[in-house]
Amino acid sequence: MYIFLDESGSFASAPKQDSWNTIVAYMMPERDWSRMQRAVVALQMAAGAGQRGEIKLREVKESDYFNFLAHLSQLHGILFAVATDAGLYGIAQIEEHREIEAQEIVRHVDLMRHETGRQAVRNLSERVQKLSPQLYIQLKCQVVLIDAVIRDGIYYFVQRFPEELGKFCWRIDQKNSTKTEYEEAFEMLTPMWLQSFSLKNPRIILEDADYSAFRRFEYPEGKVPTYLKTVYGIDIGADAINIGQLMREDLKFVDSKQDHGIQIADLLAAGLRRCLRAQFNDNQRAAQLLGRLMLQRELNSPPIRLLGFSTQESAVARETAKLIQIMRLCSRVMVSDD
Repeated sequence: MYIFLDESGSFASAPKQDSWNTIVAYMMPERDWSRMQRAVVALQMAAGAGQRGEIKLREVKESDYFNFLAHLSQLHGILFAVATDAGLYGIAQIEEHREIEAQEIVRHVDLMRHETGRQAVRNLSERVQKLSPQLYIQLKCQVVLIDAVIRDGIYYFVQRFPEELGKFCWRIDQKNSTKTEYEEAFEMLTPMWLQSFSLKNPRIILEDADYSAFRRFEYPEGKVPTYLKTVYGIDIGADAINIGQLMREDLKFVDSKQDHGIQIADLLAAGLRRCLRAQFNDNQRAAQLLGRLMLQRELNSPPIRLLGFSTQESAVARETAKLIQIMRLCSRVMVSDD
């Protein structure tokens, strides 16, 4: 299973509402590899770019982009997305949110038995505190996104292509030739945050589904970590996922110019952001086509996870809300009829 991640927007606080930033994951079974590449090449050719390294949304006609989305909808890949409106919070609110998160990490540190473990937790907390507000927002959005991929993506594909769940190849857009502060923080903090999410909201297991390929990412009997129970009083159960193995076994930051999957994620992130900002000529058509790549969620929740960093609740603009509703109505069913 391939998961390609990219974002659109700066994630810096903005002076006005509807300053959307998006981060997406395109989750695709390996069987779609050739067809995925053909979709990208077809868009490049339609834009008159030939089969060169990379093409951006701004270089593509709206009609060609819509044809590209329609092409993707015929494949098996799924679009997961997180969006945040940078006009709804300021730097002070982000710093407050970041400090609360950092303190939560060390909340139970004194109950840990070993000093090495206590120091590791303190280091994580300090790493969060040192993140710039912009990087903190982006990192939190990305962790929420990956949690959605693990939670809903596995549930979706175990009903359709369970044999594809034996390997997860994470590909993330590399911004520089050397590892950035963001990449280092991502690799260090993501597994911990994901584990925390899974404790608060355990994943749903589908009865009678074939999880045999995925079992290698679950702790073997007798190997489930005991520290969560001894320190926090939490029993994570026998089917707990080894988040570290799932994330780190095949995770690479790659050059988008050399990777068609990352190029798809880039085009989807940019297109979703443009749609939320109502900047297409036909925003409703864009919402329909993007929605066809997304999954239905429980309780009629939006297929896009909308993340806020302010204690004050703010409503999404009416036009944007309508577009998100269109995406929800056009999204794919989670449960297979087969």
